[in-house]
Amino acid sequence: MIPTHRFERRVHRRTAILGAAAFVLQGLSARAASTAAPRVAAIDWAAAETLIAVGITPIAIADLAGFRASFAHLPDMVGTIDLGSTWEPNFELLDRLKPDMIYLPSWSSLSRAQLEQIAAVRLCDIHGKGGDPIDKARSFGESVLNELTTMSEPSAIRQLEARLQRITRKISPRPVFLLNLRSTSRFVNVYATGSLPDSALVHVGLQNAWQGPVNGFGFASIGAEKLLQSPDASIVVLNQNDRTTEMLSRLERNIFWASMPALRAGRVHVSPPISVFGGLLSATTFAEWLADTFDKAT
Repeated sequence: MIPTHRFERRVHRRTAILGAAAFVLQGLSARAASTAAPRVAAIDWAAAETLIAVGITPIAIADLAGFRASFAHLPDMVGTIDLGSTWEPNFELLDRLKPDMIYLPSWSSLSRAQLEQIAAVRLCDIHGKGGDPIDKARSFGESVLNELTTMSEPSAIRQLEARLQRITRKISPRPVFLLNLRSTSRFVNVYATGSLPDSALVHVGLQNAWQGPVNGFGFASIGAEKLLQSPDASIVVLNQNDRTTEMLSRLERNIFWASMPALRAGRVHVSPPISVFGGLLSATTFAEWLADTFDKAT
């Protein structure tokens, strides 16, 4: 039996970080509320998070329930409408809502031409197609500010950039696996170059222990036994709420995981809830948690 405290989530530290994020966002939303905001719909979650971070609440978001669960650090979106799934949103509903602008993932197979019959379309390219996600998140945030500057809070992106600057290369290099747990203990998703979690990891000075191939979004599905190839590496479990909680409970009774060097040495850490497909706010919050966690683990 694996002691439950091995998987401790460090609740007080997580609460402090997420609480600070919520406080800042509520302040930004209040300042933006005094100005009529544009009617913006978001099929892309990273775009939706970025809009909310600068004080613009989308009138509609694809898979709203999933978005709320994945972005628990964001304030309530009262009045925001669910557009349906991200891969097949309700075009008729979108047309009735008459948005001024629609944010679409750059990798989406949805018809941009069809969406442009409803409203202007902007692409969010933070995820996929190579490049550093944090750099792309900065650029996307700037593009939102440039286009919607009279309706948004310009200092929001600056504040996030300043927070990132304070923790640049703060931690001495050491190898870390970034994992999403799956419904079986035999396989995990490991995140590396091209993913938002890896971008945050490298930003604070840590090294990714996975040097194998990944897909266009920066992750790969691997057998859990491959984690043994780097026995000195720490493990960060990317918290996906209930699914992660359920799998951690199962792993407490799993003989293979009980023998994992990182677990036996107390080098397994569970992050606060994080969306691996978030924007600059998600990256900043996760990077701060990494810096805090590994600073204390030194």
